[in-house]
Amino acid sequence: MTNEMTVTIGTPSDREVVLTRHFNAPIQMVFDALTKPELVRRWYGPPGAMDICESDTRVGGTWRYVTRLKNGKTVGQFGVYTEVVAPHRFVRTERWDDWDPGETLVTTVLVEHGGITTMTASMVFPSQEVRDVVLKGGLTQKGTDEFYARLDELLKES
Repeated sequence: MTNEMTVTIGTPSDREVVLTRHFNAPIQMVFDALTKPELVRRWYGPPGAMDICESDTRVGGTWRYVTRLKNGKTVGQFGVYTEVVAPHRFVRTERWDDWDPGETLVTTVLVEHGGITTMTASMVFPSQEVRDVVLKGGLTQKGTDEFYARLDELLKES
């Protein structure tokens, strides 16, 4: 496998989206890059646009990301970790600052084989309508591939 990997986006049910992506890095590095604020800040969202990046990765701990778009608008997300089994799995809730259609439950599972870590992130939305809005908005193949390509670059540096 190479670092030229793409994400697979699936919709196994009317409320769910599942992202699957391989990373050419050990599981602990991928887990850290997904959960440690100083690392998340380096790859998440538009480059250099994270105004707030906080994450207390423990059961009951909270997380909050605020990114600034090119037009100056900010987009905030937040939630609570409900399960953490480092470096293999974490589950957290997700809500949005300016749009509150209800809580999304995101389960991220990491599995390593031969130095390649597979991430599977399952997002269960409050309704099919909310899932479809997210799929049409920001959760596109192109955007998600760009997102994780920046994570690949970070993992190469480590």
